[in-house]
Amino acid sequence: MTITVNDHLRDAQTLSNQLTNLYDDVDFTVVSTSQDDQKMKLERVCESATDYLNNLIKNGDIIGLGRGQSILQVAKGLLPKTVRDVEVVQLDGIFTDPVDHFMGLEALSQFSQAYNAMVQLLPLPIMFADPKNKALAEQENHVRYVEKLGRVSNIAIFSIEDVSQSHFLNNDNYFTATEQQQVQDQAVGEVLSHFIDGNGNPVVSEIEQRTVSIPLENLRYKEHSMVIVNKTTQVTALATVLRSGYANEVFIDQQSAQLLLEMNHATT
Repeated sequence: MTITVNDHLRDAQTLSNQLTNLYDDVDFTVVSTSQDDQKMKLERVCESATDYLNNLIKNGDIIGLGRGQSILQVAKGLLPKTVRDVEVVQLDGIFTDPVDHFMGLEALSQFSQAYNAMVQLLPLPIMFADPKNKALAEQENHVRYVEKLGRVSNIAIFSIEDVSQSHFLNNDNYFTATEQQQVQDQAVGEVLSHFIDGNGNPVVSEIEQRTVSIPLENLRYKEHSMVIVNKTTQVTALATVLRSGYANEVFIDQQSAQLLLEMNHATT
């Protein structure tokens, strides 16, 4: 009789060390996960990020949040902590999809309850029809304050998405069929409502000029720029995010981490 022991925890730690060696100044938390249980991947990866935040948050932190299911999952596990003068702010505008909008508000509420934090809503749509209207709206004092708060936040928490799975791109309220095709042809992923190419630059300048979100380059200067990855379809965009310096802390499932490692070996 042969007994095989699968030490997934050791494998995850090995992957974490290998990826940390590959990417200077990036800390990886690789979570041991089953190959095909997507719900479990989401829960376990987000749980690891939540545990990290529960220890990390201190007085005076400004926490910038992206949107999506993984951000809400992180928020749900937060534990109450006695800290002062913490603020939590939206990093991109309001997405009119009702499910997405609810998740965003609920995540902000959970952060507020856990850390007794003041919530700063960004009272603008995620995209304007005309960039001139966006520029005009951003001149309002409160909007300028909230957008500045997002830029100076020392913690940013966000996810990334494969273009084919982007709820934002596939929403006909914002994009024409031609624009959707342009993005699909040029972009490798969506990061905080920006569609980026393989060099980490936004594609289709007309779309970028209408989009309400923190500038991508601002992520390079965050004390903690945390990205949540729980699907292998996110890995191509993740590789670009890391090369571009947009994230310095990665929370990722085991299979996606393995794919990222293999992609790096294939290009060297």
